[in-house]
Amino acid sequence: MLAPERQLAVFDLENTLIASNVVESWAWLATRHLPRAERVRFTMAALREAPGLLALDRRDRGDFLRHFYRRYEDAPVDRLAGDAEELFGTQLLLKAFPAAIRRVRQHRALGHRTMLITGALDFVVGPLRPLFDEVVCANLATRPDGRYTGELHAGPPTGEARALTMMAYCEAEGLSMGQTVAYADSASDLPMLEAAGVPVAVNAEAKLAAIARKRGWHTEYWTKAPGLPPRLLPIGPLLHPATRGARDGTTRIVRP
Repeated sequence: MLAPERQLAVFDLENTLIASNVVESWAWLATRHLPRAERVRFTMAALREAPGLLALDRRDRGDFLRHFYRRYEDAPVDRLAGDAEELFGTQLLLKAFPAAIRRVRQHRALGHRTMLITGALDFVVGPLRPLFDEVVCANLATRPDGRYTGELHAGPPTGEARALTMMAYCEAEGLSMGQTVAYADSASDLPMLEAAGVPVAVNAEAKLAAIARKRGWHTEYWTKAPGLPPRLLPIGPLLHPATRGARDGTTRIVRP
């Protein structure tokens, strides 16, 4: 994996670099400006909806993301950008796998290009950009009034799209796919792993773990640093009423 001749290292995000997902990020952002009473109703509604969302995610990751991101309709772009910075510092950074961040840095130190491919939204993964030469993620369309439409600019980078993204980048940069290392945790990432010269199954789910064993792929098990209390659904810290942001036009982001 860290041989000098490697040229590109490609990383998935969820459960590969951090122990979090798009639902948890949304829950934190959606509750950041909610008063206490509404937080309880929000949490109960979100938990009721969880089984249906999980079933959709398992059927088709791309369809799930397109459906789920409609919750950001009418959300103010500028306010979300500021909240996302706080989300990263108080949640995502604590849920990062130290060994994963170290591996990215090792590749960079060896002169390998680094790429992050994720279905997470651009404002959520923005703080991770300095680690990577290229970040491929989901982007929401915006309206002239500075709010999100809830629709994606393009299809989210999932499944075969990830492999095609790697191939296009290698072709454009004159890199060899045979010298590419890919890190991912899910069987939905098989196209990306199969396209890479060196596939690495990280914290692999059962199906991917079985495939990795059968094919002799390298496996890694990375854990987050201790200290972050486990929560069923991350909730944004309660703001003082005097500093709570205006909620006009934001109902879709605070409603499951």
